[in-house]
Amino acid sequence: MRGRVTTLRQRFIGPAALCRLDGPMIADISEGSHGGRLLCACLVNLTLGSAVFGAVFGGWRSWQQGLLCAVKMPILMLAVTGFSAVVNTLMAQALGARISFRQTLTAMVLAFAVCSVVLAACAPITAFFAWQSPAPGQYGDRAAYRALLVLNTTVVGLAGVVGNIRLFRVLVVLAGARRKATRVLMAWLLMGGLTGCELSWVLSPFLARPDTPVPVLNPNAFRSNFFEYLFNTAAGRALPGPVNSSLKRMKLGNRLTIAATRKDNE
Repeated sequence: MRGRVTTLRQRFIGPAALCRLDGPMIADISEGSHGGRLLCACLVNLTLGSAVFGAVFGGWRSWQQGLLCAVKMPILMLAVTGFSAVVNTLMAQALGARISFRQTLTAMVLAFAVCSVVLAACAPITAFFAWQSPAPGQYGDRAAYRALLVLNTTVVGLAGVVGNIRLFRVLVVLAGARRKATRVLMAWLLMGGLTGCELSWVLSPFLARPDTPVPVLNPNAFRSNFFEYLFNTAAGRALPGPVNSSLKRMKLGNRLTIAATRKDNE
């Protein structure tokens, strides 16, 4: 029995081992001899870690939003990995690094697995801020929504940077030189950031506004973009799209009703 438990522990790659990226693991990635064990471990850590953070991300709005976000966050991570792997392979070869698509895909899954582990570690912190913030429907909920959205977006971005930077040792082995590895890493960071931002906008909202119902997908996905929405939200400006238009019509209707009531009273 103890022998079986020891064998399972040796076969299973936990989050700590993924974050450490020991020499034998890097050698397995470069030689392609991990036999799918590393890829499976990365997918498990990616799914669980991002789901935990997603539940905390959307849990401030409602439990339905938390459940949706727990499902959509792993989908976002896998989508960014898939879209970036093809382009990152081409960019790496254009920069002089002979990295195959299989090596690139393994490296990208590993990077986002580390990112998800970091997000899961940050989940208690974001949960504390959400718990201390005014709940939806209370005074100050709009300011709390803006602060939590910017906070969680910043945490996701920093975790993504950490996950990609952990790949530098792998890229040095795959590219064969530190300069090539540095150029490839910068290109991959840029590509992953842009892809992640726009795909997160398509799959949003991960945190719905407190004055609107919780939609499954973004109704304004093709009316705006991630950067415009984040800037307007942080600045407290009006947001584009049909939601803002309906709010304007409601305000205009209330003003007309008040004016008609005043005339009747006179």
